[in-house]
Amino acid sequence: MTRSLFRFAALALCAGLLFTGCTPAAPPAPSAPASSAAAESDAPAPTTIPLPDPLPEPLQPTEEELAALTDAIEEQFRGDWERPGYYLSARLDSVRVIPPKEWEDLQLPLTSGNTQLEGKSWMDCIADPGGCLLMAQTTTEYAPETIIAGPQYSDGVMTHVYLAVNSEEGWTIADDWRYYQGSEPPEPSPDPAQEELGLTRNQWVMLQHQTRALALSGIFRDLDDPLTELTAEEWANYLYARSESWFGLAEDGSTEAPAGTIFRADFTDRISGEDPLPAALENTEEPLPAPCAACEEINALLAANPDAIAYSRTGDVVTATLTLPLESGTVTMEYTFGLVPDDPAPFSRTWLQSARRA
Repeated sequence: MTRSLFRFAALALCAGLLFTGCTPAAPPAPSAPASSAAAESDAPAPTTIPLPDPLPEPLQPTEEELAALTDAIEEQFRGDWERPGYYLSARLDSVRVIPPKEWEDLQLPLTSGNTQLEGKSWMDCIADPGGCLLMAQTTTEYAPETIIAGPQYSDGVMTHVYLAVNSEEGWTIADDWRYYQGSEPPEPSPDPAQEELGLTRNQWVMLQHQTRALALSGIFRDLDDPLTELTAEEWANYLYARSESWFGLAEDGSTEAPAGTIFRADFTDRISGEDPLPAALENTEEPLPAPCAACEEINALLAANPDAIAYSRTGDVVTATLTLPLESGTVTMEYTFGLVPDDPAPFSRTWLQSARRA
């Protein structure tokens, strides 16, 4: 899949590299169409043909040059990897030069439709001004919230191929392809607390995210049915706190993830059907997320004491006990969570059933 060259340029500037084509593109004539879409429509359709013999000899970047190219490639991924709550882990495993004997196995289109290459194929660029193909391998693991949202691509091991050329500006990236979606990443060792509770990895992660959000929301009172008892202000506080582990906030101040999705995942055991509507929001607009009055104090206390939340399990119920020495007095809360198993649900998670102030 070919990416826009202009997007590459913006990403590479932070790493000190400029992503360009084989040669700098000439400025358009005054009569040229302003729309990039029109230019793309005139590009030749991608084609894959047998590679010529002999193949052009690729250039070999020095160790320092390869390190700089690696930094630029990693910078490309970082904007995606650093989205709040999207990944549990994400890393660039390796970048290497692909020898010519492996080129044919890649089945890369000689003409990719990248108009910045001025009609040249990647092999033309390797011959003049000189360059090479790079292979980068990444490994990612989605957070359970991302799985709930239904991502477009699966996580795991992914291989990417880049065309790097050595132009007058130095080594640059001219094109790339995500040509192979590989296997799932190795299963990480379970957390000792997760093992003791007998939870799946997704349940354990969701449980911690949900409990932290409840604490940061300042929801410190008895609840038998949170969906019907929480106030509009408490929902605003919860959405604000939960957004840190669920894609953050949008420009308009709302949650990036649909609020209904959060309500269903965190407060019901439903695996299908319509999203629930909290009673406090039935006759009013959905409140914009907002921090509770003690949010900063609570956050500081949680950061200072990793043991502020303790977990226990009885049957199919997990209890999270929160103890916070607030300036207004020590708060002790017990939040009880039900378990949604992997079967019949597509993935496992926890959901809040009730709350008790001790």
